[in-house]
Amino acid sequence: MAQHTVEPGRRYDQLRGRRALLFDFDGTLIHQTIDFDEMRRLVEGVFRQHGVSPDPWKGMFVLEMIERAVALLEGDDAERARSIRDQAAQAIVDLELRAAEGALAYAGVPEMLQSLRAAGLGVAIVTRNCRLAVESVMARNALACDVLMTRDDVAYVKPDPRHLLVALKHLGASVAQAVMVGDHPSDVLVGQRAGTATVGVLTPGAGPERFAEVDPDLVVSDVTELIRYL
Repeated sequence: MAQHTVEPGRRYDQLRGRRALLFDFDGTLIHQTIDFDEMRRLVEGVFRQHGVSPDPWKGMFVLEMIERAVALLEGDDAERARSIRDQAAQAIVDLELRAAEGALAYAGVPEMLQSLRAAGLGVAIVTRNCRLAVESVMARNALACDVLMTRDDVAYVKPDPRHLLVALKHLGASVAQAVMVGDHPSDVLVGQRAGTATVGVLTPGAGPERFAEVDPDLVVSDVTELIRYL
């Protein structure tokens, strides 16, 4: 990950003494290129194959778009709703598995995770990706954690805060002890909704303004910088 100086958020002292770290996966711990535009095209194609226009859900994330459409159709045509859900889900998994083949951890991330756990901190990975793809990346990149919570493991995925709360329950930690770390403003937002401290991680080429609207406690240009503030 590119190195450049970032002024710490004015509340970075909120991180001191925290004992549980919740990490996003893509763009935070690993460099992985998932074509989200292609994902949306594939899912919308499934909708159209079944005679359903995707237009009412254009502004939603793809997973939420599927959920809303299926919920709407289930009462009138359960079989069609089930087919849409299954075919759309498979299209997403196939895309994620292809992206996982070339995914690499950012420099220093495996060592950082080991150091955090050796210091007695709880480490969880909280991701909207499927478990199969995430586990394949973790195995090839020696990424250690205490808890892995993919979309396959929970009823509600981030930015719903319940995704984080389930992970914290497994860690045996409270929100007051936790930090949510991610590269997308929605990662910061979900941490704030849950009540954790928050850290925004800049991907290469991004500036601090990426997180201006959500105002995390700390912004770093490299996730491994996090250690110095704990």
